Amino acid sequence: MLKNLFKKKQCLDAVSTHEADVALRLMFEIAISDGELDSSELKLIKKRADQTATEDKKASDIIKKIIDETQESVSFYPSIRKINDSYSNEEKIELLRVLWELVTADSVIDAYEENLYFKIAELIKIKRSLANQIKQENF
Repeated sequence: MLKNLFKKKQCLDAVSTHEADVALRLMFEIAISDGELDSSELKLIKKRADQTATEDKKASDIIKKIIDETQESVSFYPSIRKINDSYSNEEKIELLRVLWELVTADSVIDAYEENLYFKIAELIKIKRSLANQIKQENF
């Protein structure tokens, strides 16, 4: 029984996001949280995927993998864990700037997207006051 418990943990890790950029997974989660993926949101996601693309992995392959993983996964906790384990405070703040840019990309601040933005800020241990400051900078 204990073996099965540890196997499940490995399965969770296997479903985690693309190693090069866990931010893409969070961006996609925010983009679809309002029930639709707007073309301006998709454009920002593609731009970020282009930045992480290599000769071996094209941006379109990275995006497809993110979409597949999002459909298979019930949690984005592995992404949050990777961010907390490997991102500096400055990198987390930059991530929130990118996420807020995505929230406002379609010129509509949806309540679901905004709530998810603040929830991610909380999970990556950024104070709400700082998350609000980032929001106000880019409003």
